[in-house]
Amino acid sequence: MKQLFLLALCMGLMGTSFAQKSKITGFVLDSTARKPVEFATVALMKDTKMVEGTTSDVTGKFTFSKVLEGVYQVKITFVGYKDKILLNVTVTPDNDLDLGVVPFAQTAQQLNEVKVVEQKALFEDRPDRLVYNAEKDITIKGGNAGDVLRKIPSIAVDLDGNVELRGSSNIKVLINNKPSNLMAKSIAEVLKLIPADDIKQIEVITSPSAKYDAEGTAGIINIITKRNNLQGINGKANASIGRWNDNYNGSLNYRKKSVGLSARGGFNKWRNQGENNLTRLSTVENYQTKLIQNTYFRGGGENLNGNISAEWDIDTLNRLSAGLNFYDGKNGMNFDYINDFSSQYDGNSLFTRKLYRIYDWDGGTLNIDYNKTFKKPKKEFNVLTMFSKEAEDSYYTLDQLNAENAVYYREKSPNASRNYEGTVQIDFTNPLDSVSTLELGAKTILRNVKSDYRVAAAFDGSTNFVDVPALANVFDYNQQVASSYISYSRTSKNKWGINAGARYEHTFIQAEFLAGKVPFSNNYGNIIPNISLSRNLPKNQKLKLSYSQRIQRPMLWFLNPYVNASEPKSTYSGNPYLKPELTHSAEASYNVYIKESSVNTTFFMRQTNNAIERIRTVNNEGVSHLSFQNISQNISYGLTLSATTKIKKKFSSNGSLNLYYNILNSPALQAQNANWMYRVNLNSTYDFGRGFKGQFFGFFNSPRVMLQGKVGGYAYYNLALQKEVLKKKGSVSVGVDNFCAPFIEQKMSFSSPTFVQEGGSKYFNRGWRVSFSYEFGKMTNSPQRQKKSINNDDKRGGEN
Repeated sequence: MKQLFLLALCMGLMGTSFAQKSKITGFVLDSTARKPVEFATVALMKDTKMVEGTTSDVTGKFTFSKVLEGVYQVKITFVGYKDKILLNVTVTPDNDLDLGVVPFAQTAQQLNEVKVVEQKALFEDRPDRLVYNAEKDITIKGGNAGDVLRKIPSIAVDLDGNVELRGSSNIKVLINNKPSNLMAKSIAEVLKLIPADDIKQIEVITSPSAKYDAEGTAGIINIITKRNNLQGINGKANASIGRWNDNYNGSLNYRKKSVGLSARGGFNKWRNQGENNLTRLSTVENYQTKLIQNTYFRGGGENLNGNISAEWDIDTLNRLSAGLNFYDGKNGMNFDYINDFSSQYDGNSLFTRKLYRIYDWDGGTLNIDYNKTFKKPKKEFNVLTMFSKEAEDSYYTLDQLNAENAVYYREKSPNASRNYEGTVQIDFTNPLDSVSTLELGAKTILRNVKSDYRVAAAFDGSTNFVDVPALANVFDYNQQVASSYISYSRTSKNKWGINAGARYEHTFIQAEFLAGKVPFSNNYGNIIPNISLSRNLPKNQKLKLSYSQRIQRPMLWFLNPYVNASEPKSTYSGNPYLKPELTHSAEASYNVYIKESSVNTTFFMRQTNNAIERIRTVNNEGVSHLSFQNISQNISYGLTLSATTKIKKKFSSNGSLNLYYNILNSPALQAQNANWMYRVNLNSTYDFGRGFKGQFFGFFNSPRVMLQGKVGGYAYYNLALQKEVLKKKGSVSVGVDNFCAPFIEQKMSFSSPTFVQEGGSKYFNRGWRVSFSYEFGKMTNSPQRQKKSINNDDKRGGEN
């Protein structure tokens, strides 16, 4: 009897152990944004008691692996979402159950004019980019986008507003993931259009994937302006006045259910003042000349910009959006050139040239985009279009005076440029499984650039101008870029992640001139590979390795053959025969997070072949000419070290060091230059409480080498205080810039076998600014759905 009882007991236990068990799977998806919800709590319930619990992964997927036969409930919870309960989840023996996509709705929360503040660090290091949260930085209040970019460790903005990333100006700047035709002319000028108060984030991408256009050899800078998806009507107004800049801008947003409308606009007025000096000795064909020149300049400008956009969520899977961006700017500069020129045979002459130069530009960009998501998480299809037109008219007039201040020569020169661009892009993203994604796409860009330039002169003090045919022409440049790409990515929490892809781009060029120069055409193809490996290490450490190729096509500023002779004894022009650059980039980065501190270290190498360089030549009359040529190789090896820490509860600080060795080599010129360069940043914030904060920022740029010389280093710093007012709906801030000295001084020197030039510049920039901002409107929280847009990151932008 005892043996029978033990046998029955064993059979019962074995029956329980070998009962058929099944698997339950599903995906938690935001019901409006159609995006996976990560870290949602999922509970398997039976008779109101929890049997098993888990959380959703990065794709929204959850799994219960060993579920016995029966009828269950599945309960899903997450902060900010309504609890979701699935009833009558029936499990049968040996049959896995797939619940599919489970829509998860966010909780609508009435805000009643209460400001929502998202706590973010000033800098965020993401897997593929560095993010600077500009909206948390009070020292930029009242400034422009150039002031914001100066805060980022690997970016340098010189005193003229020209931008470099890790020592290279070969970058692409996007605004809200979109290109601007005006960027092709001058990044420095466009940055003045964008108020700092309107910027939410700056993204720096130094190793872009195949999905991005292949240009911008140093990387991509994406400026993201402030935007919200709150239901109802809301808006913001900002005003700032200062010694050198005045900014006024505002925004108005309306969203009701599936329709969203927004409008924003801004007006900026700026002023500047400074001095330049140079001494140049030249010997050409045994003919010696000497020029001593002192220049005094002052001027200012006004810029107007705006944006109107609309979005329509046709249903939970389809969205149609459109946007119109427009801008209008004008600036004028007065230059007084005082010249002491002497030559070997003609003796010494003293003359003064008074110059007035105007830049007037306007343009607009229209985007129409369609976005389709699927029930399968992260699966997307996009059709994106962009059409733009930009007009730029430059004009100068000058009077040249002798030693007795009598006018003996006059000159004027108009240059009208037009830039048209059209783009169509198709992208498809398909997750292969919960950790792998395949991306495919194609794109075509059509561009037309026209430049009509003329020069007229009057002699002996008269006002009877006569055209100079040798300095007039019409330049018509057409370019088409057709491309396609494929990219594969795989993420893993504990193993190596990979992002690998390739992009093919084919370029067609046709250029014509009205007179004189020979028309030309060209077409070429490039296969651009990239690969990135990343891994999460124990104790909050991350490691990343990447390699990519990039190409750099020159655009209008580099190509326009118009010869600007407004500066005495110095002229400059573009080169329509420039070829693209090809760059190889590799980097290795290591991140570690220790409590409330983080350290990021990145080693990088960049080699650019066929590099475009500014080249100065001097003729036997002592006149220098600046143009661009593909004549060098540019190699940089460097280190970027940045750290963020919270010293006390109310005091946080971050600093960085960007150190690199730059080698410039040109066999054609038999010239080489190399040296170490560095940049040091420091940014500190103290929270005094009750809505009162203080912030300090400063940096030092070391001297910078160029193929024919070097430009001296300089320091910049500012201090700001901010106080929240009107129940945190408004804020008032005051700031001072470079308050210990009236100006920044920068030395520079250039040389070649035929000339030696030494000089310097003074920029008067000790200043102050006062800013006020106010937010208004009643609104309801609405989940965001990511907006797709065109990225024409394929042109080398110009510099002033």
